[in-house]
Amino acid sequence: MQTPTLVTHPAFRVIGMAWTSPADGTIPELWQRFVPRIAEAQPLSDASYGICQAQADGQFRYIAAVAVAADTPVPDGMVALDVPEQDYAIVEHRGPVRGLPDTFRAAYTEWLPEAGLAAVAGIEFEYMDARFLGPEHADSVVELYIPVSADDSDEG
Repeated sequence: MQTPTLVTHPAFRVIGMAWTSPADGTIPELWQRFVPRIAEAQPLSDASYGICQAQADGQFRYIAAVAVAADTPVPDGMVALDVPEQDYAIVEHRGPVRGLPDTFRAAYTEWLPEAGLAAVAGIEFEYMDARFLGPEHADSVVELYIPVSADDSDEG
C-alpha cells in the first residue's frame, strides 16, 4: 500500500518520439529508438518522461520524452507536447518496468480510493531521474503522476 503524494505540477513542454496504439512495435522499442537521439531534443535535465495520453478517437498515445525550453525546435521524426499545469497524485513504481501496469492498476483501484482521491481526465506521466537504473533493474524507481481533481482538504 502506498499513500499518494499530492502536488500541483507546473506546465512544461516535452519533445520526444510517439507511439500510438495499435501500432507496430512496442513502447520499449520506442525507447530504444529515442534514447540515442535524446541530445537532439536539447533536454533541460537528465530526467525523462513517459507521457500517457488518451486520444479523442479512443486510441492511446505514449511519448518517450524529455523536458525542453518553450522555444526548442522539434527535430525530424519527433513531436512536441505542452503539458498544462495539473494537480497530480504521485506514486512510486520500484523494480523492472514490466511491472508498471500492476503499479498503475494498484494506484487506480486501491491507493487513490483509499486516500480519498479520484483520477480525472488529463495527461498522465512517468518520471524517470537518476533513481531509474535501467528497465530491468530491481532497484529502479519511476514516479507515476496521475491527474486528480483538487479538493478543499489540507495537502501536506
